[in-house]
Amino acid sequence: MDTINLENITDLQDASSAIDKILDQLFKETKKVDAEQLGLDKRACYGERLVIDTCEGYIAVHHNDLNSMMYYGGFEYVDADSITKIGDYTFFMIGDEDDRVSECIHHLKESE
Repeated sequence: MDTINLENITDLQDASSAIDKILDQLFKETKKVDAEQLGLDKRACYGERLVIDTCEGYIAVHHNDLNSMMYYGGFEYVDADSITKIGDYTFFMIGDEDDRVSECIHHLKESE
């Protein structure tokens, strides 16, 4: 990974670019899936645009798909403590064992 020198970040555009580079690197080791692979209504996210890391225990949703994921995917019920926004993505992390993210990751593992 290219080293990001924080001293070179002088404005929001530089910061946004650095965050995009970090996310690109992070997502290299992940899987892209569609909503149905997670056991969700296909309207939650069309195409293989959901980023999932089963080891780290998160599902990342691009801001373009966030509203449909919340509504059709049932992610509006995920505890706020398990949600982090970074750049253009919202990360839903595993919280309690019975939470929505755990269900989706379990469904994906069972179907592989």
